[in-house]
Amino acid sequence: MDLIPLPKSYTEKGGRFPVAPAIRCSDEALLPAAKVFAGYAKKAFGRAWSLGSSENGVELRLCASLAEEGYTLSADGRRVVISASALAGANRALATLMQLLDDGLTLPECEISDAPDCEYRAYMADVANDRHELEWLLGYLDMCWFYKIGMLHIHFTDNRIYSLPSRLFPRLSSEGHYTFEQLGRLVDYAAERGIQLVPEIDVPGHSAHFRNYPEIFGSEDIIMQTEGSMAAMSALFGELCELFPNSRFIHIGGDEAEISLWYEGEKCREYALSCGINFDMPDRRLLAERLLANFVQKMADAVLAHGRRPIVWEGFAPSVNEFVSRDITVVSWENYYQLIPQLLDAGFTVINGSWAPMYIVAPETRWTQEEVFNWSIFRWRPVHPQSPYLHMTVETDPNELVTGGSLIAWGYGKCASEEERLELLTAERGYAEERAPMLAENTWNKAKRRSYEDIARAYAACSRRYLPMCGRA
Repeated sequence: MDLIPLPKSYTEKGGRFPVAPAIRCSDEALLPAAKVFAGYAKKAFGRAWSLGSSENGVELRLCASLAEEGYTLSADGRRVVISASALAGANRALATLMQLLDDGLTLPECEISDAPDCEYRAYMADVANDRHELEWLLGYLDMCWFYKIGMLHIHFTDNRIYSLPSRLFPRLSSEGHYTFEQLGRLVDYAAERGIQLVPEIDVPGHSAHFRNYPEIFGSEDIIMQTEGSMAAMSALFGELCELFPNSRFIHIGGDEAEISLWYEGEKCREYALSCGINFDMPDRRLLAERLLANFVQKMADAVLAHGRRPIVWEGFAPSVNEFVSRDITVVSWENYYQLIPQLLDAGFTVINGSWAPMYIVAPETRWTQEEVFNWSIFRWRPVHPQSPYLHMTVETDPNELVTGGSLIAWGYGKCASEEERLELLTAERGYAEERAPMLAENTWNKAKRRSYEDIARAYAACSRRYLPMCGRA
């Protein structure tokens, strides 16, 4: 079966039949999905698709009993009937239809009933180390649509580039940042495809651009904690929520900060004392961790106040777990700051972002497509030299607190020329398009249901449809 990911239930009836290039919606709520499919199908098959009824075309129906991303697809030898409860499910079904159709617009007679196991299935693009024009992000949304990856996480800010616009703090933005209009287009493009955007402002470290407001945020490589800076950061995350009105998850960073810098400064001391933190505790590392937990919690509170769900990178120590809300989801990426058993025993919801094999850094990447396929959301392979699990594979028993996984592409950040930057982006996209189907398979289906040889064959078949669909045949 040349489908990625493998559906939960698939029954073939033995024949193939032609489908008319027409798609009809029984409910206006599903119309954006029909338009998206018609656009893709015209590129893929070279024929225009009408948005209307046809005796042997495609019909989209609303069925409230299905899960948000669940769907059924019935191809009975005469027409195709798709049922979904939401735009997301309709898009997942139409991605399956895109993979089923051949160039003659025939497909097998079949019945499919399907839904994902994991809510969180994401690809991350880093636009804060290597600049990505908007078209590259739209292309990643096309990839997510085709392989039913429900989320695109965008690392918008880092020391090198602050790619977001801001009305509150416009001096944060780097030259060539995305405009409000471009972000609006990105939001709409994702929404039409039933894909969630996960925007990230990575603080309190990775914050070089905040030095443009030293009177508010301080002049060090970290957001200094004061009454004014914390109020400003809360407002900034509120603005981020407004920029991305459909995003359920907001990523607040939380890793790789030089938290010892918080020891210094009378204002930081005053703020810590106002929060009930003993600034004079003998264990200075514990003080720094306590301040980090306070920062993470305050930013999470700002996100929660807007009805969104905060995500952080694994970055705070287990010694301060009691000060961090379980409303915060943790991306476990290295098992160095905190081990996965510690996170799960403490009751945190976890996303698997294991450095090995789920990181991509163009122009080279260390791990193969097969290694990504052999990964699961319950398996980590740390590479940090100070991780106690170095050179080991850590695997947990199936646990409902592990809600999914992510394929993560980091920018190279060292391009000497525009030509080199475009070469790197092209290489990154190639690596992503090879590995994203494996992520899709392992997060749609928690348990392995096929061999690598089987999915490699399906990948080759899907690629013959995917590239024309993206206009890159």
